[in-house]
Amino acid sequence: MLAQVLVSPTAGVARQAPRASRASVLGAGSIALAHAVNDSYAYILPPLLPLLLTQAGLTLGMGAALVAIQQLASAFLQPWFGHLADRSGGGRWMAWTGVLLSGSGAAALGLVPGFPGLGLAMLATGVGAALFHPVSAALVAQAAPPAQRGFWMSAYISAGNLGLGIGPLLVGLVLVGGNVRGTWLLAIPAVIAAGLMWHLAPPRPGRRGALNVSLVQVLKDHWRLLVMLIAVVALRSWASTTLVTFLPTLATERGAPPAQAAQVLTVFLISGAIGGFAGGTAADRIGRDQVVIGSLLLSVPFGILLALQPEFGFVFWAAAGASGFFLNGSWISLTVRGQESVPGSIAMVSGLMLGLTVGLGGVAVTPFGLIAERFGLPVVIASTSALPVLAAVLMRFVPRAKST
Repeated sequence: MLAQVLVSPTAGVARQAPRASRASVLGAGSIALAHAVNDSYAYILPPLLPLLLTQAGLTLGMGAALVAIQQLASAFLQPWFGHLADRSGGGRWMAWTGVLLSGSGAAALGLVPGFPGLGLAMLATGVGAALFHPVSAALVAQAAPPAQRGFWMSAYISAGNLGLGIGPLLVGLVLVGGNVRGTWLLAIPAVIAAGLMWHLAPPRPGRRGALNVSLVQVLKDHWRLLVMLIAVVALRSWASTTLVTFLPTLATERGAPPAQAAQVLTVFLISGAIGGFAGGTAADRIGRDQVVIGSLLLSVPFGILLALQPEFGFVFWAAAGASGFFLNGSWISLTVRGQESVPGSIAMVSGLMLGLTVGLGGVAVTPFGLIAERFGLPVVIASTSALPVLAAVLMRFVPRAKST
């Protein structure tokens, strides 16, 4: 396209290029905004839970079950929805419908009666996320110039990371006098984001040769690549999720006041968002695999330093930030690596990278918690921080990406 514009003798074609570029940027921007809105509903239940325990008669076990409903629906439906979008050669409607469904589920949390109603609301948020993520990620990847795909995906995923922190703030704005009935207001951002996507998001270019290929056939044709990528991302997720879960507790054991222990987690997460953006952008220049392997290996010493640090202080803060930066520096590059390696199934691979593998990371936290009870948190933090070494070794055996 660019070459045609440069050599075209007509001024009309040349004038079309800026408009096309602006359309692509606007479309990708609307998707990134919708990603921030959609992911703001991911952690919507925890800040509501103290009120729901009394106003809806929940127990802590019921609250945990509601979180599981949301996360399992989101994680395990994403690859399937992605494949449906790939098979149809489109699926753009899934993205704006998904964010609408996520917002509707969150809005209903303060309105529905009892545990069954809350379960349906959380199921809606999980299914909405599963609809949204694969197609929206594919839209961004296919709209991006191949040489800048890492940068565009970095912007898209970083917007989602920002949304994770916005959700709890939104809850504080809609609660009136300690009553949860104001949650209906949470649907407003979803309606706006869905409308913008409906008007601005680019269409997906269909791949007619892949329309009749079943999910089983896709998995069979690319099983080695997908198994290796899932293993790498799962190992990275185990290390990251374990640190997210236990880092404040480890800081408290090292003498941090409760407020500062929570702030350490904020430093870890913000550094991770920055690292993901930096890694995705760097991958455009030096290669996906190089960034993945390098960032995984660089995360290891800082995670182990956290485990071995005897007291809370500057070194602990710095190690937490560096660990988050490098540990998350590989995630976006891994997602783009998968998209480029199976170009006919971009939405399905996006669902695997963004959904299923993250879910697998969360599954591992419970056994690591049991190990921590027996052997202590430093042992768990040190051992899981070393998992990226294995992930980096496995990355060497992932088949090379096809040219796109």
